[in-house]
Amino acid sequence: MEIEEKLKQLGLTNNEIGVYLALLQKGKSTATIIRKDTKIVNSQVYSALDMLIAKGLVMYEKRAQGKLYVAADPIVLRELLNQRMQEVEKVLPLLRQIRRTENVETDTAIYEGVQGFKTAMVTLSQSCPQGETIKIIGFSNQAYKNAQLAAILRDVNKISIRKKHRFKMILDDPRNTFYTQRSAEGISQIRFMRRGFVSPAAIDIFQDQVYILLWDEHPYAICIKNKNIAQGFSIYFDFLWNMAKQ
Repeated sequence: MEIEEKLKQLGLTNNEIGVYLALLQKGKSTATIIRKDTKIVNSQVYSALDMLIAKGLVMYEKRAQGKLYVAADPIVLRELLNQRMQEVEKVLPLLRQIRRTENVETDTAIYEGVQGFKTAMVTLSQSCPQGETIKIIGFSNQAYKNAQLAAILRDVNKISIRKKHRFKMILDDPRNTFYTQRSAEGISQIRFMRRGFVSPAAIDIFQDQVYILLWDEHPYAICIKNKNIAQGFSIYFDFLWNMAKQ
């Protein structure tokens, strides 16, 4: 089930998920009832309950016959997510230090599939410095029709807006849906190639980085970090920019 996969991403085990969902459906229940509903062995039911109580997802009442358990409002999951994000933020400096110590450097990286493409786009926007201008040789309109990739782009644009990125981009046609969105944001200078320019790929250039992005049903992204290559693509962009129409 999709909901179980989402709960796993929040750090819940299979037993914790089973117990929590059972309590949401049943309301107040004893451990015995939970065991019967979930088919989880008795000791593991109690272990899962203890962990859920510690995470604030389950509460209990003491009765003469024993404890009566009840699931907390699912909105508590939001706090659980915030806690996990805080833990990630704490460990990031250490992980970066380890990376520097081992002298690991990636000059090129290839990302494949929708999730890989999303990772590449987020990496691009996060690694691009505050207030930087990104030069884009853009894709043609048919590439924007992929709803998943369009949604990813909208989310990533929010990062760029927060970081006050500016854009200079060359597109195929003023009727490009992407152009409509970018114009509304007011952070882009846009020019257009002559009729006949068709490309499912885009090239994003800033500082010493180049991203080649294939906006296709099976998307790819290639990141190249090299000052000379980025400079060469930047010169190529400027050449096309001077040819393009406003």
